[in-house]
Amino acid sequence: MLIDSTLREGAQAYGVHFTPGSRRRVAEILASAGVDEIECGWLGQDGLAEFVRWARVNLPRPDQGGPALSAWCPCREADVRQAATLGLDRLNIGAPSSAAHRQKRLGLSLTEMCVRVRIVVSTAKAEGIPYISVGLEDASRAVLSEALAIARTAKLTGAARVRVSDTVGLLTPRATAKLVDTFVRELAIPVCFHGHNDLGMATANAVTALESGAAFVDVAALGLGERAGIAALEEVAAWLTLRRPETSSYDIPALRGLCRLAASAAKVPLARNKAVAGEDIFAAESGLHVHGLLRDPALFEPFAPEAVGATRRVGVGAKSGSAALGAALNRLRRPLGPEGGCDASLLDRVRALAGRLGRPLTDTELLGVL
Repeated sequence: MLIDSTLREGAQAYGVHFTPGSRRRVAEILASAGVDEIECGWLGQDGLAEFVRWARVNLPRPDQGGPALSAWCPCREADVRQAATLGLDRLNIGAPSSAAHRQKRLGLSLTEMCVRVRIVVSTAKAEGIPYISVGLEDASRAVLSEALAIARTAKLTGAARVRVSDTVGLLTPRATAKLVDTFVRELAIPVCFHGHNDLGMATANAVTALESGAAFVDVAALGLGERAGIAALEEVAAWLTLRRPETSSYDIPALRGLCRLAASAAKVPLARNKAVAGEDIFAAESGLHVHGLLRDPALFEPFAPEAVGATRRVGVGAKSGSAALGAALNRLRRPLGPEGGCDASLLDRVRALAGRLGRPLTDTELLGVL
């Protein structure tokens, strides 16, 4: 269901470089987390053959519950023949589907593009590649009938999957649903959705694609990829695991660790409020939220922190109320007031100090106010 492209799409992002060691660690975490397919890289990428050989020895195979190994290659016979020597489980062939991409990149008409797809897929089958996926590049801007013509050609020639790409991230969830539903209805083979995040909708579009019948979606740790990236692995995996557990389950705490590794390897910051992976997603300071959390955490939390390997933190600061301060004092075994609560003057002093510091107080600072 999830095709992780951290090592392909993510590695293609500007300024990102995964060392051989970090690539292997990424793959190990993905395999242990239960990700269905790892897109290991692209044809011509330095070290791809060595990585696939390592993965074959060190990762469980699909029949043992491990991920399928795939790679991306252009729609060319010579590239497919070279890819066949890598020992991959699957091959993802990129085929421009919009008129602009076909004509400006390849100089091909629709008929010529269909002929090329037929020749390349036939070559892949003849070379013994067990599972062939054809990606319709720029499908979201293609004339629908033309994209479907290419998809039907791929299917009739023996492709096992069609990948529909929102290459420049223009789709909305409603448009994604319509596009994916059309391909699912028209093709009797699995459909994959690859969505970019240029307008901030990649994860929402990926989830919508799954709800609309897509069998696979492409993701990457932290959403790493070209420009603004693609759908975030940790977000889509968390949605599936926590909201659709009957369909699939992934090790979300492990994927949080992968996000930290990916952030370090890619030299990009991991925002503290990043969905699923951020350090502060279960931290609260404001009076209303803390009061509710103390009554019942589910009032202001969509799922338990433990479900994603996070920890709940309640801070005492400039926005805190008496409930948060009283709870902190009880935790520190310094209850004040007739019932272990706190008086208004103490709360004022706490808020004033936190305001000057511009953050919640540490335990030491809080005790110093008493």
